[in-house]
Amino acid sequence: MAELFGRVKDHWNGIIGAGENDPEQEESLLARFTEATTLTRTQRLNGFAVCVLLGALLTLVAPAFILRPSKFAVVYSLGNLLSLGSTMFFVGPSKQLSNMFSNRDRSIAASIFLLSMFLTLYVALHLHSALLAIPCIVIQTLALFWYILGYIPWAQGMVLRMLGRAGESDEVSILL
Repeated sequence: MAELFGRVKDHWNGIIGAGENDPEQEESLLARFTEATTLTRTQRLNGFAVCVLLGALLTLVAPAFILRPSKFAVVYSLGNLLSLGSTMFFVGPSKQLSNMFSNRDRSIAASIFLLSMFLTLYVALHLHSALLAIPCIVIQTLALFWYILGYIPWAQGMVLRMLGRAGESDEVSILL
């Protein structure tokens, strides 16, 4: 009976990972986890394509809900979230996050974009406020635009210069 109990105990300890910490078991567990989470090139391309297509579809369908700002906010935000997540299939989540926060300008834009996206979802799903959803959508869109410009060399500076010059030309035309 004691032998049977010992075998059952060893079996359950093996299943739940209890027992002594054997370095070979830990390496094996880490190797199995790494193998289970590694994607082939085809799987990465498929995941990327599915996320990009669904994200684009949701973003394009969102204006159909323009008269219902809460629904628009949810569909639009989920489209942006899927589109953003699509790149994780190529570089992985940790590399994606490190790229998003790699420099000061990009980290500010990424933070505002992520915060506005989650705030938009919170306002639309939890508070059910169309009045608050509209400014959240506008902020999210502007933050997404600014975030994307952060990946194009000198694009943010160029936009700032164009906006500055547009402001100057308006002032000059007002004075004339």
